[in-house]
Amino acid sequence: MFRFKITYRLFLITGLLMITVPSQAGQFMYSALSDSIRTIVRLRTHLLVSRHDFSSEELDSLVNRNIPLAFYEQDFTGKEYLPWLQKLSARQSQIPVLTRSDQVKTLAGPLVLIRNNDLDQVPLSSAIGDSLFTDSLFTFRELLHTDPAGHPDLQLFYRIWLQSGKVPNLIPVTRSNFREMARITELLNATQKIFGVVRSEKDLLLHVSWKGYPHSKTNGYFCFPLLPDKPLPFVPYKPGYRFSPDIIYDSPGNRGFWKEFRALSLSSDFELTDHFVFGKRIMNLQRKNDTEIIRNGVKLIHDENRGSCALFPGRAYLDAGTQSIGTLKPNFTVTAWIKPAQLGDNNSILGKGTYFVLKLHNGLLTYTMQGIKDYISPHSRVPVNRWTFISLVHSAYENRIRFYINGKLTDQIDLISAYTPSDHTLLIGSNLWEEFFVGAISEIKIWQRELNEDEVHGQYLDSLNGHKKSLSSLFLWALIPVCILLAGILAWKGNRLFRRKKSADPAPVPDHDHLTASACEKILCFGGLRVINQDDIDISRKFSPKLKQLFVLIFLYSMNGQKGITTKKLSEILWPGMSPQHAKNTRGTNIQNLKSILASSTCIKLVFRDKLWFLELDQSCYCDYADALERTEWLEKLPENAAVPIEELKILLKILSNGTLFPNMSESWLDPYVSRTSDRIVELGLSFLDRLDEIKHAALVYELADVLSIHDPLNEPALNKKLSLLTLQGKLSLAHTVYDHFARLYQELYQEPYPHDFRSITSGTES
Repeated sequence: MFRFKITYRLFLITGLLMITVPSQAGQFMYSALSDSIRTIVRLRTHLLVSRHDFSSEELDSLVNRNIPLAFYEQDFTGKEYLPWLQKLSARQSQIPVLTRSDQVKTLAGPLVLIRNNDLDQVPLSSAIGDSLFTDSLFTFRELLHTDPAGHPDLQLFYRIWLQSGKVPNLIPVTRSNFREMARITELLNATQKIFGVVRSEKDLLLHVSWKGYPHSKTNGYFCFPLLPDKPLPFVPYKPGYRFSPDIIYDSPGNRGFWKEFRALSLSSDFELTDHFVFGKRIMNLQRKNDTEIIRNGVKLIHDENRGSCALFPGRAYLDAGTQSIGTLKPNFTVTAWIKPAQLGDNNSILGKGTYFVLKLHNGLLTYTMQGIKDYISPHSRVPVNRWTFISLVHSAYENRIRFYINGKLTDQIDLISAYTPSDHTLLIGSNLWEEFFVGAISEIKIWQRELNEDEVHGQYLDSLNGHKKSLSSLFLWALIPVCILLAGILAWKGNRLFRRKKSADPAPVPDHDHLTASACEKILCFGGLRVINQDDIDISRKFSPKLKQLFVLIFLYSMNGQKGITTKKLSEILWPGMSPQHAKNTRGTNIQNLKSILASSTCIKLVFRDKLWFLELDQSCYCDYADALERTEWLEKLPENAAVPIEELKILLKILSNGTLFPNMSESWLDPYVSRTSDRIVELGLSFLDRLDEIKHAALVYELADVLSIHDPLNEPALNKKLSLLTLQGKLSLAHTVYDHFARLYQELYQEPYPHDFRSITSGTES
């Protein structure tokens, strides 16, 4: 069994599920098409022509050059163009038509009806200077209508393509410029591309920047031209997210395949380096270096609104100690509650060396780089004798700073020079020039990353009523012993270990959608490990590579009737060759770290009992691996002559379509689990592949074949079934794409061409 991570998923099951709309034959609204068909339109440049302005000979010349054409709705008001349109449809599989209605009154096709809300309309004349365009011109709409407006400049077309991440899809032309625009269209379509999508946990991710592509920003779908001066890896970037994969290199081997980046939101405390609080003593909750903090004239007081805080009466400051030397590296965020009692020319809130001073300049938030510039925010005024939540965000990627007041963005300013960190300690309430702050400060946080607007606003809301929340927390702490007692009683009565019992006879299995919707916590294994706690936070993001191995190993030894793993076995697998004492110390540290991360979960517990380590889960915790095993076992026990349980099969395929088991892990001890799981999936899938009616259940058959390809990329029965379905439906272009991808994988693995050509496989079905 070979393990691959298949990133190309463009022309698969979605190509079979093109939605039928209530219009005439061969007509489809663009927004109602499947994603795979919309992608074909998105990746192509069309000349937008009015048939009334061109002769048949001129249009025929464009068709003979295979230049894609698009039309206006009024071009199809009668049937006189029907023969020519049928001729065009033999050369062009999709014919875009700009329309204001839901159908065009003609029997010809295939027509793709595009309305204004499907596209951005950006004329080249709107370029600023020689090349750039205003970001606000580009929205989440998928297509781009680009009017040359007297600027038939190929380089400007490339610039708008690079900046928006959208191919110039529709280019309107006139008789005076159509020959030049035809040449440009040919060049744009001949340009190799990298394309795909960036998705968040819930939807397409908007406003994604790309490192190495200044000023480029995309909304979900993206496509960039591969130009000679841009031999770069492709790295998406958006504050508050990490991406999987985090980088993709272009290469001839993977060129032309759909790329997919998954955006995972970061937890609020990710890269939080410093968290200063002022109670009975001054504490940095993140660094735990309270003994190093030097206090000079600062008083600790109680405020009726903010609770405990630090009072700076004048010429007072705090030195955060030697551990603060490493803080405030490029890409940082600072938040703080401040209440100035008086304002002078300059009152420093935080200072670190010569290149970082966050201060008030005559009451306005200001960031200072000594010897370079004072960046004064004219819209960030801080009142006297009133608590204000201030934030400063530095983006090294954009070389820009952003100011926030009470969680709202007030200014963003480009830096003249890049920020350089210093090796000085952090001063609170002063700086190297002794510009002292006078007033009170409460709860300072510093992150070594750029928080986005939603995160900054969330920090403001979370700490808005800090004093009241503290009282609430005391009440909750008082309830904890009671809750623990109740939880213990419930666990004794109803909780179960995370071990599955095999049933002797097939019995109805639980509904997957109901389980995932009602589960308070989840362990998801197919497509990559995710451990979701009751707050809908993926705590596995906090796992180091070794903690991830530790969790997965104990998890697998707790599954499928196994009772757990011994300490000795654990050390032999994860720390081979290490001395017993060293292994013991390392193992103990990692187990404690894992327990600490799992502490935020109420349904997932790491337990050591009867000399075995295992995971104990509450009944309300859902696991896709356990669910898939149970459903697979249930389907395996069905008699061969039994009717195929369509709904149960759909649910299982929904789980398995997410990817292979732990695809980002390559440990040798994991291979047997992955291989056994994939072998079992493939064997079960093949048993159902020929039992399903291709006509009645075409989409399900294709999805089943797709899942087989995920878990066995070189599965020939799955390939044959997909080619058969696509060919029968007349989707020869998609069938060729699927075949070419399979043949390329075969060549890469075996270093020889795939022995069966496309025609020999499809000879029985191709029309």
